[in-house]
Amino acid sequence: MQNNKLVSLLRSFSKIELSQFKKYLESPFFNENKNLIALYGYLQKNLLKSMVNPSIDKKIIWTFLFKNKPYKDVLMRRLFSDLNQLVNGFLAYQQYQKSPALESIFLMNSLQYSELDKQFEGAFRLANLQQEKSGKRNTDFHFHQFLIEKSYHEHIEFKGLKNLTFEHLEAADYQLDCFYITQKLKHYCDVLGYESFLSKKVDIHFFKGLLSEIETSKFLTEPAVKAYKLVSQMLFQPEEEKYFYELKDFLLSEKQSFDKEELTILYTHLINYCIHKKINVGKSAFFQNLFSIYKDSLITEVIFIGNEINFNHYKNIITVGVQIKEFEWVENFIQIYTPKLPKAHQDNALTYNLAKVYFSKKDYQKVIELLREVEYKNLIYALGGKLMLLKTYYELDEIAALDSLIDSFRIYLRRNRTISKDVRQQYMNVLKFVKKLSGLAPYNKAGLEKVTKEIHECKALADKNWILEKVGEF
Repeated sequence: MQNNKLVSLLRSFSKIELSQFKKYLESPFFNENKNLIALYGYLQKNLLKSMVNPSIDKKIIWTFLFKNKPYKDVLMRRLFSDLNQLVNGFLAYQQYQKSPALESIFLMNSLQYSELDKQFEGAFRLANLQQEKSGKRNTDFHFHQFLIEKSYHEHIEFKGLKNLTFEHLEAADYQLDCFYITQKLKHYCDVLGYESFLSKKVDIHFFKGLLSEIETSKFLTEPAVKAYKLVSQMLFQPEEEKYFYELKDFLLSEKQSFDKEELTILYTHLINYCIHKKINVGKSAFFQNLFSIYKDSLITEVIFIGNEINFNHYKNIITVGVQIKEFEWVENFIQIYTPKLPKAHQDNALTYNLAKVYFSKKDYQKVIELLREVEYKNLIYALGGKLMLLKTYYELDEIAALDSLIDSFRIYLRRNRTISKDVRQQYMNVLKFVKKLSGLAPYNKAGLEKVTKEIHECKALADKNWILEKVGEF
């Protein structure tokens, strides 16, 4: 039996999570089947610590659990299924623990149709205290506050009409409106964001005039409502840059009102606006804005997943920093944050990206020192590193080294079967044009015009801008 979903799920756990799940599994409240504890012990010892994904032999596991008893596949499958359910329950329990207010809300729900007024009032006060203590005014805050006020109103209703007041019904309705408006705006912002890079249309209903109504409503005092209102205006009217700056300043002043997940969404909208709505359409001045946002996102860690920095953001930060010539800052960033990349991306990332900085600084000797002897495991780094070394030899007019690298690079492209046909052609064309330019005499006007025309007409060409820049130097 090949690796199943249970083992795949457990292999995604950290050491701390595996330890916590063991305690969860061994608790009689959650599990009384000792065979499941033994099965987990076997999996943890024999399968979860391996660096590769091993196959599962259920009969070997059966012998470990039941010695010489006849093998029963139905029972073996049931054990795997039951253990998988416990893992899912553990994950749900982890999420439950992340929101202290939920426990008090569920306690209120269990007491609201009872005569236990003191206990209910205590749960109500605790729920509000936990909401206040969180310091957040995000989407989840409004939903939880709605549940709290709704439960309290239903408890008063249960006690009889003579005690009925509408204070908590009105509060519940207000919080429900806040949650609904914020969630509706979030969906609308997502749709506007998708339109930047997807051709598919998303069918959601957005009430006409909702934004203008929010503008003059009491809901605009709520940080979540205001934040997503600004995002929607920024994405719907990208030419009106005032919404971008207003949102950027608002998040700096109100970041304590949002949890990390919500801040990640809001910062992602800011980042995508800079890239897709400004930089990609030629507004290079927005590189500085993007750099500023990325610096702040490092402080808030909104571009982190756990303790690891998102790989795409890592690459973008280096690209942006180099673009605005913040070389010293970028070098420092590479040294500090490369070890915080996911392990799959750490190999050679330090060497490659430092070389990228030195190339931008035109410190070509350091580029050669870093790249000449490196063998990259990652295909993207391998192609990028070889291309950067090629460009370095060209800039230094090291013709012998350049010709040698062109030949070896061409062989690498032909022999490496993991490179797609389209990508291979892009790099083959780079080699072709660099070879032509390196052998072109400055006074050969006809030859230059011919090569320039070929470059402009070439659709599959990596780093086309750099090659056109070299043509321009002639």
